[in-house]
Amino acid sequence: MLFSSCLLWKTLVFIGLAVILADFTDIGAFASPSECERATIGDVNESLEKYSKCLNEMIAKGEKAAINSLVWRLQETLDLLRPAQEKFCKQLPPCPLPLAPRNGGLVCVTIGNAQYCKPMCNEGYDFQFLRRSRLYEVCGNATRFSWTTQLVGGKSLAVCNPSDTAISGAKSAYFPTNSTCLRTLAFTETQTEQLNVFLKELGEQGIDGSKRDEESDCIICGY
Repeated sequence: MLFSSCLLWKTLVFIGLAVILADFTDIGAFASPSECERATIGDVNESLEKYSKCLNEMIAKGEKAAINSLVWRLQETLDLLRPAQEKFCKQLPPCPLPLAPRNGGLVCVTIGNAQYCKPMCNEGYDFQFLRRSRLYEVCGNATRFSWTTQLVGGKSLAVCNPSDTAISGAKSAYFPTNSTCLRTLAFTETQTEQLNVFLKELGEQGIDGSKRDEESDCIICGY
């Protein structure tokens, strides 16, 4: 694989959005207002699926100026998508939104008056600090609505560094082989699988999930 998972995802979005814009116009310029009204996020996904298999060839043929321009224009689009994605996570007030580790993410649930988040690393990364007995971090009434964390700053819950081995965290604290946080987040079934694993682990530690707010279930990926 020529790119990291995060960079590959970004590049896929770049190429897909560019193709959508070209497809929606006669001359390859920006879409008109009426065309924008007909366009959907589903159109972008369809385009990504269509062109992802030839992505490397498209990049290899691309000229420097064209690639630089494409990255600049579509980075602005990603800057719009990320805040929208964060809004899907219902936060427990007044707990601050936790920062997910780059090259990993957070699996979060809210039970009663506390929010629990399990840091996870992507394949090829490991935690900066030993976390084998520290499965999750918590924010709630008992913590005065501050996150428990090993890091300075209060909102960053973990750091995932490049590593050939994954030994610092619990076995379940790593996304499956050939997967990433972003890939997990893209499919309902993989999201549900990770949430169920975490809920089971919380139950084994005596945390009663009967008061869980299912609308607050959330996976947050780092960038």
